Amino acid sequence: MHKQLAILTPVLGSSLGAVAHAQSSVQLYGTVDLGVEHFNNGAGSVNKLGNGILNPSVIGLKGQEDLGGGASAFFQTETSFCANGVSPGASSPSQEFCGPGFMGRTSIIGLKGGWGTFQMGRMFTLSNGDFYVIDPLHSDSLSPFGNTNVATIGEPVWYSQAIAYYSPSLSGFNAAAMYQFGEGIGLTRTTGAYNLHLGYAQGPLFLGVDYENQKGPNNVTALKHTMLAAAYDFQVVRIGAYAARNRPDPSSGNPSLNAYALTASVPCGAATFIGEFALETDKTVSRPNTRQYNLGVLYALSKRTSLYALYARTTNYFNFVNEVDAFGNNDAPTAPSGSGAASTGIALGISMNF
Repeated sequence: MHKQLAILTPVLGSSLGAVAHAQSSVQLYGTVDLGVEHFNNGAGSVNKLGNGILNPSVIGLKGQEDLGGGASAFFQTETSFCANGVSPGASSPSQEFCGPGFMGRTSIIGLKGGWGTFQMGRMFTLSNGDFYVIDPLHSDSLSPFGNTNVATIGEPVWYSQAIAYYSPSLSGFNAAAMYQFGEGIGLTRTTGAYNLHLGYAQGPLFLGVDYENQKGPNNVTALKHTMLAAAYDFQVVRIGAYAARNRPDPSSGNPSLNAYALTASVPCGAATFIGEFALETDKTVSRPNTRQYNLGVLYALSKRTSLYALYARTTNYFNFVNEVDAFGNNDAPTAPSGSGAASTGIALGISMNF
């Protein structure tokens, strides 16, 4: 349940309470997600208590102030945490990386009104936002849009040092643009990135077209990612489809890849059954690098709490190595390279929003 800041003032202190008076609303929110995971990557297997499997475990604050005339100012700041009790940022195989540091996920401030939304800070890329729409597994740690990266082919999850504009919806049509400033003195123009989006979302239909260009040192194009995403809700089943290509500059050393995915979710009472298939190919070869299959079932105990059971399997070709693994680190055994090498993962867990 979202909590009004007035409830938190005695805990967070009088200085935060002073801020509350200047806000129309401020809310504390978050998710706790834990589950038992089993990974088998050919060379061996591992069992663990995983964190943030279906949804990342996070705590955040968000709020807005009414400025009048239909305009408002807003902010959101969010941090990951290790709900299973291990050290955040750990690199030891016996521990787990739980995401970026304190308030290292979304951290934005902006203005919105009838003219659209402008925001700046650290935020999800526009392309990644479309992944969430078509992926019923929420781009989780077993999803081809999540940790395995079979479908994303290098597209980043976040932009830091970013500014973005989102248009209002006009009969379902929308557009957005995002720019990331480069890092380092004298490198702002040569290491930045931008992401463009055109879309349609109304009723049961979603369509998205995204383009992303990211520069590396010496003004070399390290990422040139184009994607098409679509979803349609037939009520008895929701189908999603995705196709993408990444064509970086050859001098960047990054491969030219294609990716395709098909997703389906079938609601049945409190349960939702999920199936996904993803394919990654290299432009230079005639067969896939990796195929991935996903099966899952989500069971809603309430509006805030769900149980889940997930299964994923990847199969690699041409000495390519994409593996099902714990989110954010490589504590599962490394999958062997070579045609037909496989990697599997299973997770049983619970996710609760508040």
